[in-house]
Amino acid sequence: MLTEIEVVEDTVKDLNFETFAQNQQALRVILYGLAVIGEAVAKTIDELETQDSNIPWRQIRGLRNMVIHEYFRVDLVLIWQTIQEDLPMLKESLLHIQNNLRDTK
Repeated sequence: MLTEIEVVEDTVKDLNFETFAQNQQALRVILYGLAVIGEAVAKTIDELETQDSNIPWRQIRGLRNMVIHEYFRVDLVLIWQTIQEDLPMLKESLLHIQNNLRDTK
């Protein structure tokens, strides 16, 4: 998940919303990254909820479903907002979880 977040961050670092919305290559990379993140969450949701109950894990899984099943009707404003506001929080939480798991070994 952290790798995909970094890919998304690198892809949008020099983009504003208008450029993002018109850049088909960036959109594909980002939507794929969000789908991978959502799939990873779906496979580990119980453990993730135990580690950090403040993150909306089920919504992340739901975003994956939207990206995969409604690909041609994806709300780009929602995706941009997710990248700008939600991914940084998710990244912070995942790093915290990763550190806690290392400390318990």
